[in-house]
Amino acid sequence: MYTQSPLDKVAIFIDGENIHYSAKHLNMRLDYLKLCRRLAGKRRLLRAYFYTAISAQSEGKIDFINFLKLNGFTVVTREVKSFSEPDATNRSVRSALDMELAMDIVNLCPHVDTVILCSGDGDFRPLVEAVARRGKHVEVCALREMTSTDLIAAADVYVDLGSLKDEIALEYQPQREIRNEIDTSADGFEDFRVQDTTFDF
Repeated sequence: MYTQSPLDKVAIFIDGENIHYSAKHLNMRLDYLKLCRRLAGKRRLLRAYFYTAISAQSEGKIDFINFLKLNGFTVVTREVKSFSEPDATNRSVRSALDMELAMDIVNLCPHVDTVILCSGDGDFRPLVEAVARRGKHVEVCALREMTSTDLIAAADVYVDLGSLKDEIALEYQPQREIRNEIDTSADGFEDFRVQDTTFDF
């Protein structure tokens, strides 16, 4: 029986669109920092990745992405471009992000004890099974109504996002300035303010 240990190294991989729409289904604004702390527990969180599509209309989302970066997330984005077949374009971007997520898990797998996948997409089942065959503990967190049964069966542990609602919901606070120890001038970032640690798109 697996038990959490402070010596365990954990990496979290968040399918941004999947988890965002799950939170909307729960009528909740999700605090991704709380989510990661809750999922890691007393283990050592080595890396947290966030994958999402962006477009020319994603100005508010860019602020959120910058917030994640300033708080230790690795954010992977793909741009949605306007073509004559927007649905096909969205599928292409989605496939590219799924591939990025899968490759990042495979590459980081040798350096962690536990992989936590935040997505209900059944296409990730072979990935979860492959990671488990490498002797890694695999956890999946997603909304039950939007999670593939095969994906749940492949994971060592499944966490229903809905069961965490009270722990990971955003607490509304007055607008605040993000404070960090990073010298933003070197990276071309300007000071910015965000209303909260979630986004709408």
